[in-house]
Amino acid sequence: MIWLPLAAVGIVGATMQAARAADQAGAPAGESSTARGGLQEVVVTATRHEESLSKVPISVTALTQESMDQLGIKDFQDVARFTPGVTIDNSGTNAISIRGISSSGGAGTTGIYIDDTPIQMRSVGFNPDDTLPKTFDLQRVEVLRGPQGTLFGAGAEGGAVRYILTQPSVTKADTYVRSEVSYTQYGQPSAEFGIARGQPVVDGTFGVRASIWYRYDGGWVDRVDPTTAAVVNHNINYSNSIMARLAAVWQPTSSLTITPSLLYQRQDKHDESTYWPAYSNLDKGQFNTATPERIGGPDAYYLPALKIQWDLGGSQIISNTAYFYRKQLTAYQGTVYDLSYWQSSVGGCTSNQDPGCSWFPLLDASGIHLPAALQGTQTPNIMTNTQKSYTQEIRWQSSNPTSKWNWTAGLFWQLAKEGSIEELRSTNIDQVFNYLFGFSPSAYYVGNFYSCPTNVAYPSIPACDIYYNNNTTFDRQIAAFGELSYSFTDWFRVTVGERIARTSFSLNHYADGYENSPMDGTPAAGAATASEKETPNTPKVTLSFQVDPQDLFYASYAKGFRVGGGNAPLPSYCDQDLINAGYPNGAPLNYKSDATQNFEVGSKNSFGNWLKIATSIYYIKWNDIQQSLYVAGNCGLQFTDNLGQAVAWGGDIQAQMQFGPVHVDLATGYTSARFTKDAPNGCQTQGPLVAEVPCLASNGDAISGQEGINYAPGASPPWTVAVGAEYAFKLGQRDAFVRADWEYQSRNTWLAAVQDPHNDGTYFYGYSYTLPSTSFTSVRGGVSFGAWQLAAFCDNLFDSHTVNNYALGQTDGTYTPQQNAWTFRPRTVGLTFTWHGH
Repeated sequence: MIWLPLAAVGIVGATMQAARAADQAGAPAGESSTARGGLQEVVVTATRHEESLSKVPISVTALTQESMDQLGIKDFQDVARFTPGVTIDNSGTNAISIRGISSSGGAGTTGIYIDDTPIQMRSVGFNPDDTLPKTFDLQRVEVLRGPQGTLFGAGAEGGAVRYILTQPSVTKADTYVRSEVSYTQYGQPSAEFGIARGQPVVDGTFGVRASIWYRYDGGWVDRVDPTTAAVVNHNINYSNSIMARLAAVWQPTSSLTITPSLLYQRQDKHDESTYWPAYSNLDKGQFNTATPERIGGPDAYYLPALKIQWDLGGSQIISNTAYFYRKQLTAYQGTVYDLSYWQSSVGGCTSNQDPGCSWFPLLDASGIHLPAALQGTQTPNIMTNTQKSYTQEIRWQSSNPTSKWNWTAGLFWQLAKEGSIEELRSTNIDQVFNYLFGFSPSAYYVGNFYSCPTNVAYPSIPACDIYYNNNTTFDRQIAAFGELSYSFTDWFRVTVGERIARTSFSLNHYADGYENSPMDGTPAAGAATASEKETPNTPKVTLSFQVDPQDLFYASYAKGFRVGGGNAPLPSYCDQDLINAGYPNGAPLNYKSDATQNFEVGSKNSFGNWLKIATSIYYIKWNDIQQSLYVAGNCGLQFTDNLGQAVAWGGDIQAQMQFGPVHVDLATGYTSARFTKDAPNGCQTQGPLVAEVPCLASNGDAISGQEGINYAPGASPPWTVAVGAEYAFKLGQRDAFVRADWEYQSRNTWLAAVQDPHNDGTYFYGYSYTLPSTSFTSVRGGVSFGAWQLAAFCDNLFDSHTVNNYALGQTDGTYTPQQNAWTFRPRTVGLTFTWHGH
């Protein structure tokens, strides 16, 4: 059936040629030069070879440091707003969804790379959180849409994000400075300063580059007393970030380059940017949370790496050796979790009329209602996440751009260790149980698995812990990969690729504390292990048609892959809820790998120096989807399982247009990502259950990504649109510009699994609601003074506070659950200063 894409290419190519002829006849000459210098071509390494973006037969967005400064981009939250078909969870997980391929469990679906080093993590504990490198002193950011399993391996199932750092030079010196001050309405000021300097030390032989950057993000959420609603802490969601890098380049001969580097980043987040609707009034600028404890902490990583490049004349060998270490302290709302657990699971209360439940509720949609004797009760959560990853990759690849043959062959090895320690702490658990229930926790849990204020009486776990989970995972991978392309003619090229890997996964789990007790008189301490081994392959085939220097058309097939893994056992109080969800034997200890297959056609076209446009349409089959299941009812915990099949299809368009002094950017995408079969097969989708086969997801349900936390739908929006217009002009003798950007995400019209009443295993009593559409507008204007530029900006111009994610507390259906919500940072105005010098 190859004639179908060939026919399509012929038709579209003829249309393009006709349009170009008309354009050349009617377009005025000499209008392509502006302060931007017309439409720029970006060189990327998406294929591991340097190529112009317009010649790469992959759907790619590439943003240089200059363009990110012009757009006011500070991290990937901003990058996603300008990239079609890409969304990112803002609720604390930082999970990136590309073309709807994102899930709340298992290994990551998006590969995240700093240069050639992968840094993404898998979901080990309750609160996985990918790190987001800051966008200072970057050469560019590349977002590759569609599976990239051949060249980038396991995890690049939906696509890959590559942070390409600015490299030191042995011949050129340069300095880059960026500084910013801003103020957020209803909140605090923010500020940043960064400087980078590259300098040859021995001209032509040795050079260095160093950079350091600091940012303070002011807060705008207040903490209130849950009983009186009085503000007790202002602007609690502030954060401090610092980044430092040192790199050197040594070129002992003209053919050998050795580049050692060390990158460090740390963010100290005081609290999450979430509010409780029950205590807030957004129209008055009151974003309030009643969570008694802090939800935040430090997140630091360092990355030493050594790159060696040996030019053999016509080919080159490239080696990358790296070690990635990260430690993060984060949290979820432990007090909220335990209040729901105590009232429903321990107390068994459904109203204050039930015997012994005069205090009911402790928590519901209207807030926290602690009895006076228990005021100040907290059970804060602490999540300690760690990553240790050793990576070695070596590639041998062609380097002659004029050759008909273009090839890459490589070996990849990685050992990745992750740790997740989850704790809930209480200093007054005895008081709580005796007051509410009339018995001690040791009597209820049939054993004393607790010691406070020290751990002398129960040394197995830290002092005052009532719940302790310790998970350690090892991912081992070795792979051989290759890609070969051959140009049959000047305009027709075929690329084939394959990656074969051997992967192994192991989990070591230890649980202890009151809330892990089996309540049968046996110890609360419990250990478990899980393991998984596989030999995946990820092929790729691309047909590309460079019909003339301005027009590229392509058709491709590519496969993506995610390794399997294991689950920690859930506590015994989840048993009945697991039975209701169709798991009479408890949560599975293992889950399998899943895979995507992407079929895509696209084009990249240029019209003079006034229009560049890239389009693609795709169809992705996703099998055995790894997905987190939040156990409805009193349990409120999660595990990962393989949930059937889905299809994601859609298209994206990126365009740059230049109309004299006006520059216009457009990025829009459509994604339909939905289950295509009921899961599990043969499940019952409606009516009273006659067998223990409740549905967990139904045909037509939307895929919920990592942002689908705590019973929110989390489905990717079908439409994403970003439009920007910039006007360049002279202010006196100075180059100046004004710019406006508008981003839109549509409402999802399809139900997620937690919203679909057919899914008896996951339906959340009708409390999960569909997220509304959102829009975000920003404006900027600046003046250049030689090498430096001063720009004023306003982000969230119309002060939108539309809910863009939420989390619901657990409930047994007899009361409305507590809710947290997330929205945009309120209107923020500021000044940015940048300087590029030598």
